Amino acid sequence: MKAVVALFTMLLSLAACAQEAPGKFKAGQHYEVLPQAVAQDDDSKIEVTELFWYGCGHCYHFESPLKKWQKTMPADVALKKIPAIWQPVMEIHARMFYVADAMGVLDKVHEPIFSAIAQQRKMFATRDGRDWKADDAAIEALFNDAGADGAKAVKLMNGFAINSKVKQGQAKQRAYKLTGTPEMVVAGKYRISTSLPGLKGKSNGQQMMLDVVDFLVEKERAEKG
Repeated sequence: MKAVVALFTMLLSLAACAQEAPGKFKAGQHYEVLPQAVAQDDDSKIEVTELFWYGCGHCYHFESPLKKWQKTMPADVALKKIPAIWQPVMEIHARMFYVADAMGVLDKVHEPIFSAIAQQRKMFATRDGRDWKADDAAIEALFNDAGADGAKAVKLMNGFAINSKVKQGQAKQRAYKLTGTPEMVVAGKYRISTSLPGLKGKSNGQQMMLDVVDFLVEKERAEKG
């Protein structure tokens, strides 16, 4: 009898492990299938897109596991970043991202922007009545401190090229059905958020997001043949 009970207990344990295994990630629980696939920039790669905001504390903490994941990223995967926008201050931060990218200094400026907002409470924006405007002096200083051309960055902030990038990013954000930050999108087809039932409230929810990304990358790779 004891042997039967022990066997039954072992089977229950194995079943529980199987339910938690990465291969068991399910649509509607751990990721959502977008109603319409969004075209990738490069079809030769499986694109993984992070939607983030520099002023989001969760995004700030997500940077560390995301950087570790990026170091192990397979050759057929490309990581993209899109700054989310749903309020004026976020647009200013998005413009800073696109300017840094256009200048080829994103690797120098990306983390300092996060740190300045999260640790020093700098917002790089000032209020003018009901409107918000970029704090040019603060933006110029940050770029200069990071070893980039701050005056050039300020000059580019409202240029045609950056305006176009902002509009393109907002269009992608709408197509991805963004609900918050940070969120991840794989191959323009699957959206991952810690607000989904299978990830919500989990202490390791951000790491689980990346586990789901890996699962969906493999799924996409298998489907591409």
